[in-house]
Amino acid sequence: MRGEAKRGRRAGFTLLEVVVAMTIVGLGIVTVLEVFSLGLRLSGRSVEVSQARLDGQSVMDEALVYGPGREESGSLPSGNRWRLRAGTVETPLSLGSPWSLEEISVEVRYRDMRRENRLELKTLVLTKKASQ
Repeated sequence: MRGEAKRGRRAGFTLLEVVVAMTIVGLGIVTVLEVFSLGLRLSGRSVEVSQARLDGQSVMDEALVYGPGREESGSLPSGNRWRLRAGTVETPLSLGSPWSLEEISVEVRYRDMRRENRLELKTLVLTKKASQ
């Protein structure tokens, strides 16, 4: 008798089992899509920050070539804006020395997704004072 009861049942899934399986698959797909979306956002942010660093380094290199001691600002082809400040740093060792310590600071303003951010690069340069 037992064998006859098993033969009479149909093989397959119930509607409830299918709904539960589809819910689990749907949640998995949504989670994977969220992870990919986050990765794309972080990748875009990384590109913007890298471009701002390159722009700042370019302005800094130009300031090092043409010498410190000035203040300028401008914009770059990438759309980023920059501001250069350079000046002498007073130290106790600078009295009577033929050398002076200059600080060069470059501030780059860039757009990151929806807001404006700021990146600042600074360096110190040892220069020989002009003979008086």
